Amino acid sequence: MHSTVIISNPKTFAQKKKKMIFDGATKLRIVSDFDKTLSKAFDRNNIMHSVIGQIREGKYLSDEYTKKSYELHAKYYPIEVSNTIPLEEKKNKMIEWWGTHIKFIAANGMNIKIVNDIAEKRVILRKGAEDFFKLLKNKKIPILILSAALGDVIEKLLKLKKINYSGIHTISNFFKFDGKGTVTGYKGKIVHSLNKNEFEIKNANFYKKIKIRKNIILLGDSIDDLKMVEGANYDEIIKIGFLNENVKENLKQYKKAFDVVILNDGTMNFVNELIKKIK
Repeated sequence: MHSTVIISNPKTFAQKKKKMIFDGATKLRIVSDFDKTLSKAFDRNNIMHSVIGQIREGKYLSDEYTKKSYELHAKYYPIEVSNTIPLEEKKNKMIEWWGTHIKFIAANGMNIKIVNDIAEKRVILRKGAEDFFKLLKNKKIPILILSAALGDVIEKLLKLKKINYSGIHTISNFFKFDGKGTVTGYKGKIVHSLNKNEFEIKNANFYKKIKIRKNIILLGDSIDDLKMVEGANYDEIIKIGFLNENVKENLKQYKKAFDVVILNDGTMNFVNELIKKIK
């Protein structure tokens, strides 16, 4: 595989791109996943674990928590990725997984210092991601980050990188902290990989800002990330998928699902060049 970027249907992509360029930046919004989409999937050939997985991998909590976390992952992850289990059953199991997990996190002393340490040391933005955010800020293009990761870590990382403009809106899992900065639970509804389409933002101030923007660029690393725009009102969409590993096994499926496929933990360069053309 020579190229790191594959355009699934060049003619269709050219039409979509032409419309977005004609309509301009004021009509565009971005919808993006975070883990292994805006962040890297590998670092020096080592797998970069999800933000939530970094709690376990970093051995921040007790050995008992680490053991239990691995057990939960071994039990529920095969359900998450199964193609044979009915969707509603899978969703219920994901809530069960997260609910059990948060109890163990809270019981083992998860706190704001660990959140900050993960953001500072254990999450790496995809190459070109900082330029991507600068482009969005300069062109006043809003982005919705819809992620099953930890919103506190995402927002801390963006703050550390000085990526902080009013057009960023994050829907994710946010911790509840007590007065000492210790985690006591999650705020609101749990976001997991299978329910991203259920998060209505129509009553939020963010939606009022973006509802006239009828063109969407969607970024994700999973077929399930396409659910982020289910039910959304738009005129045109360009779907860009990051196929980070198992390329041979998954390329056909990704080409069918996405307009553009970026292989092998590639950079944000293609995305940035596309946005540069939209004035």
